[in-house]
Amino acid sequence: MSVTELSAADLAVGIRAGELSPVAVLEAFIERIELFNPELNAVVATRFDEARSEAAAAERAVAAGGPVPPLHGVPVTVKEAIGVAGLPQTNGSLLTADVVAPRDGRAVANLRAAGAIVMGVTNVPEFCAYYDTDNRVYGRTLNPHDHEHTSGGSSGGESAALSAGLSPLGVGSDIGSSVRQPACWTGVYGMKPTRGLVPLAGHAGFGTPPAWQMFAAIGPMARYAGDLALALEALAGQPLAPALPGPRRVAVFEDDGLQPVARSCRNAVRHAAAALADGGNDVVEAAPPSPLEVRRAYDTMLVTEASQFVPGLVGDRAADLSRYGRMMYEGVTSFPPDLERYVKAGSALAELQDATDEWLEDHPIVICPVTPVTAPVAGEGITNADGEEMLPGGKLTLSTWANALGLPAVSVPAGRDDSRLPVGVQVVGRRGRDADVLAVACELESALGGWVRPAV
Repeated sequence: MSVTELSAADLAVGIRAGELSPVAVLEAFIERIELFNPELNAVVATRFDEARSEAAAAERAVAAGGPVPPLHGVPVTVKEAIGVAGLPQTNGSLLTADVVAPRDGRAVANLRAAGAIVMGVTNVPEFCAYYDTDNRVYGRTLNPHDHEHTSGGSSGGESAALSAGLSPLGVGSDIGSSVRQPACWTGVYGMKPTRGLVPLAGHAGFGTPPAWQMFAAIGPMARYAGDLALALEALAGQPLAPALPGPRRVAVFEDDGLQPVARSCRNAVRHAAAALADGGNDVVEAAPPSPLEVRRAYDTMLVTEASQFVPGLVGDRAADLSRYGRMMYEGVTSFPPDLERYVKAGSALAELQDATDEWLEDHPIVICPVTPVTAPVAGEGITNADGEEMLPGGKLTLSTWANALGLPAVSVPAGRDDSRLPVGVQVVGRRGRDADVLAVACELESALGGWVRPAV
């Protein structure tokens, strides 16, 4: 196995033991970026010179002996919307095309404190507002498995970079599937942690609005399940509560009744359920309560807040928006804000959260699809599932309920569909029990095949 196929954990162990050179490891990934990124367009800005200096310093530290941090010398990439000092932070928009991050976001600073070396930042759709990564600043990111299909979004550049082996570990963000859905569509792992576990400070667009603070999360992305816990502890700057011992009671459902779901996505859930049952877990058919009401409250709160700050952000520059930026802008500006409706949505969501928490006490792990379909053709959106037309409204409700309720959730690769595109399953758990979710992801890794290697 080449060094660029090793897990982040194995790289860290090898570097710490003096068996791998941080300089050589970095150069191997830089070489791969230079070889494949011109076509994929996943990494949009680099800091190779600074990274080389940091790798040399990491090598000297190992030679000097003494303890080193857990990710010492491991190269990583970061979603462009998350601040990396000195690199662009345009959020994929011409409106902010001249923005350079003045400092690291808090999560990135934590990651660096854990020893990681940032190689560069990865592409996003404008304002991180759509599930296809394309914008007027950097252009489109391609899916390494099929260049005609989207890599997803908004962490689509990150998912493509990981899938193609341009980076061993990544940082994404997720307010409505934006880590899990691109991870699913490119055959890697992606985690939305428990609400508030990883600091949001330094992320473009994740400012003060309450719902954005409630629903958004920065989380790790990786090719191997075991790397998620290592990265999550680094991003959070604190250890996770240990996973509770199994076996576990696992609720399984194939759809939430809000959108049709393709057979390939349903089959992946069935394979995961069978694997967990074979492992001694108590697998039952059960779905969480009130998915429609959860989605309505989520939509109302997010769009109400966006309607108050997006018009000021765009100003008189609507003509500079990309297709996806314009879709978002037109959606929020056509929404009539209503304070009473907003407050009622918040109150309803609190009650729905209590009801879901009670349900989760009996079903501490949940398995369901990540998305209703595998990666669609780039630019076409999610229009149907096996020929059945999608319904009006949100297409990614299977993921957004975890955002609305602040739950930890992981996208786990589960092989390919008949078109050879990656398919995944979602593992969801109770708030604060991130390690339980990660333990199940690791349990599924060997059963479902793990990282889906692309042709690139």
